[in-house]
Amino acid sequence: MRQPDFRGIDLNLLVVLRALLETRSVTHTAKQLNMSQPAVSRALSKLRTLLGDKLLLKSKGGMTPTSRAESLSVPLASLLNQLTSFVTPAVFDPGTTHRLFRIAMTDQAAIIMLPGLMQAFAREAPFASVEIVPFSTDTFSQLENGPLDLVLYSDRPVPDGLMTRTLYNETLTCLLRADHPVLETCERDAQGGLSLDEFTTYPHAHVGIPGQPRSHVDEVLAQLGRQRRIALKLPYFATAAFVCAASDLIAVLPSRVASTLAAGRSLTLVEAPLELRAFGYRMVWHKRSHDDTGAVWLRDLLASSVRDGSRRQGDRRDRRRPA
Repeated sequence: MRQPDFRGIDLNLLVVLRALLETRSVTHTAKQLNMSQPAVSRALSKLRTLLGDKLLLKSKGGMTPTSRAESLSVPLASLLNQLTSFVTPAVFDPGTTHRLFRIAMTDQAAIIMLPGLMQAFAREAPFASVEIVPFSTDTFSQLENGPLDLVLYSDRPVPDGLMTRTLYNETLTCLLRADHPVLETCERDAQGGLSLDEFTTYPHAHVGIPGQPRSHVDEVLAQLGRQRRIALKLPYFATAAFVCAASDLIAVLPSRVASTLAAGRSLTLVEAPLELRAFGYRMVWHKRSHDDTGAVWLRDLLASSVRDGSRRQGDRRDRRRPA
């Protein structure tokens, strides 16, 4: 069967055909579509050539559709509805959507952001769902190829073609057990924190992401001609906290994560004896989903939940301060 050449088809002819089948009048069609009668007549002539049928014949009451025209009425209405949907931007309604959102993150982001995010989902998108995907060496490739909607990542460089938005700025702090022997030395010497010698003498638990280069802590130590002893490497912040609570290991963690993990546990926070830079924590997405209304809603919701979480955390700190 020979395929038609769609390059020469004017889709506006289908709109004229629908109106002609409804009104069965060139005059009424012209008024309905705000066209001149000669223009409607020319459109009908093109439709007859395109479809190989007279379509509408003159009669006493106006025009009578042929059998071919009558058979086209229902599929024509369906086709025009589909074309309208095709060219009309999709409307995203969080209150009714059943969409599954896939987000890649480490447990750092999960600990800090996921509780507030899921509260927001329950409130605004009760039928939607979230799938958390662990961060891996091919995470950014998955973001580019479609399986992921969003990645939560630090301010380290990301591949070209990806877009970012900073959620908050973070600092680093030391997490160790509350009765760690080094704390006795700190209190006795009234030094107010760890010395560099103490920091490098005691073993460390290092949390790293697969494929990530040497940590900022180790870079700063190298500049000072020092190095720490890493006794444990692992990809989980929460597990590092449990291990530190049961050992003499020290973990250098993002402050928000460290304070959250220390709450209610036999852990404490101590400032590191190094000048460590603050860093941004960001959302990362591919430019193909930049204008996707559902993806835009997700990014705005996540940013809002992070702001609300920061305010609640600040309120808790204020309440803990003595009057």
